Amino acid sequence: MKKIKEFDCVKMKNDIQAKIYAETKDMSFKELKLYLNYGIEDDPFWSSLQSRY
Repeated sequence: MKKIKEFDCVKMKNDIQAKIYAETKDMSFKELKLYLNYGIEDDPFWSSLQSRY
């Protein structure tokens, strides 16, 4: 009996990468740096790492 997948992590990864590419494809290097820094600052995982060290 074949089990039906309820969650496809590869599809999710590809969807996220496509979204990031669409948002950043026309950005200059300076704009891209700001975009990435903004994303890091709002990340709860990154915040928890910073508070440890």
